[in-house]
Amino acid sequence: MTRGEKERFCVFAASLVAPPDRAIVDELQQENLRCLIDGYVRRWEGDTRLASFFLREGSGEALLPTLQEEYARLFGQWDGEKISLVESTYKSWTTDKTCGMVFSASKGLLMGDCALHMNELYRHLSLEVPETFRSMPDHLVLELEFLALLYKSASDEQIEQFIGDHLDWMPDLKEALEKATPHSFYRNAVELIHLFLLNETNNGKVKNYG
Repeated sequence: MTRGEKERFCVFAASLVAPPDRAIVDELQQENLRCLIDGYVRRWEGDTRLASFFLREGSGEALLPTLQEEYARLFGQWDGEKISLVESTYKSWTTDKTCGMVFSASKGLLMGDCALHMNELYRHLSLEVPETFRSMPDHLVLELEFLALLYKSASDEQIEQFIGDHLDWMPDLKEALEKATPHSFYRNAVELIHLFLLNETNNGKVKNYG
């Protein structure tokens, strides 16, 4: 894949794990998209049946409410019952040994070290976190969009560092999602993102992924 292809893939991948809307449903109906994803999956040596979830029987009118209902069930306000799409919740809140908070090593919390680091990255590039994500700047949607930006302008080393530092929790998300018996759309969407990152790991020798 070229840098441009990787950039576009990351933007598309972010839309798969964002709240579903008409735009993503319309895009999923396109035959050329299925062919494109099928080619990527074969290149990444993934399950060639994975791309089939992009072809849905019926109209967008039937698909959209199904995805909206399932998204709310799986990824609604994270309360211990839902599946989190936020990096901080999968990692210790902080690795700072001098932190006096009793929950410093706990998992499942928002605004941990990785969230603060994402805020710093955004600040460095003069990017503003949307109000919806203000309490979770390390949400997967934002991290994939940021990775797309890196493919556009950053060095290979910076890209490798970002994937190793901030997208190493995909295997944990896959495991958590599987326990919730998800709709095949979201199971395959997360698997597609994982395959892409795994391929980048192998090719770029990214440290600490997975």
